[in-house]
Amino acid sequence: MWVDFFRPKTPPAVKIQIRPWVLRDDIALCEPVVCELLRSAAARERSVIQRHFATIPMLATPPTLWTEATTLGQHCYDAGVMLGALDLLIATVCMHYGAKLVTFDEHFARVAKLSRLDANILPRAR
Repeated sequence: MWVDFFRPKTPPAVKIQIRPWVLRDDIALCEPVVCELLRSAAARERSVIQRHFATIPMLATPPTLWTEATTLGQHCYDAGVMLGALDLLIATVCMHYGAKLVTFDEHFARVAKLSRLDANILPRAR
């Protein structure tokens, strides 16, 4: 959702759809999400994104993150579900804290079926 929130070309209907989610009082971020977004943000957009993210609590990266993400990735792989490393890290942080992941990315639904990930997969507004 964060990419769509900050992307200037995101359709207005999608921006309206995600606004209540990204402006919630109980929202939190994790470092893999910040990395994924800022690594490809245009230079002129980075400071705006960083200022916004500075107002949102950050879930600390658990010391067992890589081990747990590796195990999750293996479990998913064995079930025929391939995820990128950052998505595995995001899912692992969410599970570690019992945080609900709200996303448009449907591959997280498959991860939720294979693990204790609590994922709310939103249909993209048109």
